[in-house]
Amino acid sequence: MSDTIKPKWHTIDAAAAEQLTLATNSPGAVYPVASTALPHQIQKMQGVSSYYVSGYLTPQVWSNGLTIGGEMVVARSDAGMTKNYNFVFGTSSNGAVMFNGPYTGFGHHVSSGQPTNVTSLFGQTPFTKL
Repeated sequence: MSDTIKPKWHTIDAAAAEQLTLATNSPGAVYPVASTALPHQIQKMQGVSSYYVSGYLTPQVWSNGLTIGGEMVVARSDAGMTKNYNFVFGTSSNGAVMFNGPYTGFGHHVSSGQPTNVTSLFGQTPFTKL
């Protein structure tokens, strides 16, 4: 996994932000979310089969006024493989919900049909090292 934090943050549309808020009311737990609730920028990703979110037990205040509140894992099917992508999400100082990523790490490429512990896919971003 690259330890470099991706510089670009994207604003999450209101419908996706609402779904993230609902799904992360209990921090530390992993929740499946309908792929139709993905931020509109990620909805363009081909072959999405699963979408999971988890809120951080302790949100991280980032130097640019963002409070990082949790992670999203998006799984997509591609040529007999499942590819898992991690994104972080947070709230800016003006209240906008934003996301950053994708990040890849352990479990990024998994043979389709191979059982995977979804919880193990979280914590694959540079933010979890801070």
